[in-house]
Amino acid sequence: MRQESIPPSLFRRVTSRGNLGMVLLVGAVFSLFRATAGPPGAGIAELTVPFVLLFAHLTLAPVPWQWTGDDAPMAGLGRGFIQALVFDLAWVTLLLALLHLTGPGGLRHLGPIPPPPPPPPMPFPRPFPGPRHPLAPSLGLATVNLAFAMVFGWAFAEREANEARERSMAGLLRQSRRRALQSQLEPHVLYNALNGLSELVHEDPGAAEEMIARLADLYRTLTQYGDTDLVPLRKEKALVEAYLAMEEMRLGDRLKVAWEWPAWADAVVLPPLFLQPLVENAVKHGISPSAAGGSLRIACSRVGEAFALTVANTGAPLPVGAKEGVGLANLRVRLELWTEAAGTFTLERDGDWAVAAVRWTARNP
Repeated sequence: MRQESIPPSLFRRVTSRGNLGMVLLVGAVFSLFRATAGPPGAGIAELTVPFVLLFAHLTLAPVPWQWTGDDAPMAGLGRGFIQALVFDLAWVTLLLALLHLTGPGGLRHLGPIPPPPPPPPMPFPRPFPGPRHPLAPSLGLATVNLAFAMVFGWAFAEREANEARERSMAGLLRQSRRRALQSQLEPHVLYNALNGLSELVHEDPGAAEEMIARLADLYRTLTQYGDTDLVPLRKEKALVEAYLAMEEMRLGDRLKVAWEWPAWADAVVLPPLFLQPLVENAVKHGISPSAAGGSLRIACSRVGEAFALTVANTGAPLPVGAKEGVGLANLRVRLELWTEAAGTFTLERDGDWAVAAVRWTARNP
């Protein structure tokens, strides 16, 4: 894991409710044991020491195992062990020294240090009799915390590495499915354009020839979309304009198009082929079947952080309970796979207009 990736990982770790709940639960058990079974006279500061140590372990212990300097999620066993030994020894020593200095008998004690009281008699003989070094309890506590930091840090780093691998795999699967759906939609657009071309061949051969040239441009644009996850709306608008140019050649005055397109809309980025299926559905099922044709209104709007693409059409009425075609069904699934935003699709009747809309709001990173 690179250096710049460690702070976000640390932030996720210390803000996880599960991790904080574990610190509170285990710390409470240690404090309760100290208050009930330990020597009398434990103060508030002494009872909070387990919480401080556990939170420090949660925050710092996984870091040396995660730092690799490359894109690997976790260091190897040998490198990780050496890094963890040096790093954990440093912070455990520093933290225990600070707790010792700020605790009872530390910095607040300005006079001569009184001799420690004699230890209570032990129920069983000590394996190593003789005078005990005054720093023995602190060294023992440091050793226990160092060993705990090594094991705890490795376990947490391993868990987060597995979670990162799972997120990466899930992202690749979503991307593959999105690409497959996009690939399914691209020939669908061409099939419908070819159907319109077949109608025009007998009615107006000259217009059919021009339509073939426009169809080549449309196909060229669709092939460029094949390896694209996000496109600016100006490209989507250009694709729709190319499609509508062919439909206008086929439908003539029966198709009336109006754009409500603010200047800022061109720079909005979203997955490809979100607008085109809405327009195609309106022309194919609303305007084309009507002898009188109809009007098509294409709009992009924004309210705060919420965006909307709206396509409304007159013409043939929207059938009640009509089954969605390939384009709209494909669009619904791709909206669900769009992890960067929360999107919805609606298709409803508003007076003489059939209104299809895609609305989305970007998710916080």
